[in-house]
Amino acid sequence: MKPNWLVLLFLNFLVFTGFFTYSVWEKEKIRKTGRLVFLPLVLSDPRSLFQGDYMILNYDWQILETEENADTPKRGCMVFRIQKDELVPIRLQKDFTNLSFGEHCLKYYRSAFQLKIGAESYFFQEGDTSLGSEAKFAGIRFLETENNGDKLLIGLFDKNKQKLGSKIKN
Repeated sequence: MKPNWLVLLFLNFLVFTGFFTYSVWEKEKIRKTGRLVFLPLVLSDPRSLFQGDYMILNYDWQILETEENADTPKRGCMVFRIQKDELVPIRLQKDFTNLSFGEHCLKYYRSAFQLKIGAESYFFQEGDTSLGSEAKFAGIRFLETENNGDKLLIGLFDKNKQKLGSKIKN
């Protein structure tokens, strides 16, 4: 008996749609209820000619460049604390367990050249490219109640931690 290809195609579509919907729901939950923290930015080129109005976000992870962290795996948990609403990295570890009070985790990936958290680029709205030079912080939201390392980049902020971007005019 031949399988009905339309039924298999429909089931695959349902599974794909289910995973996609769950992913969007998780990000919306972070956007609406997550805690906002600021990551200080290191000066970088404010524009990419190939991708348009785009900025590579470089963070200061020098505190993590120790011999102790040299042996951590390529993927894991970057443990941090929050001071004055700013993310302060503490250490790298393999998993999301053994956290002390006040410590949180973000997923990280270590490439050959730098530590990445999955929020390394920002696309400007048309006409907002001049804001790249004003950006001093990247704002991310994460869920304090869930130490799964998930986060959401929500925008760029100036030295006073005011969000940069277009104002919608009526």
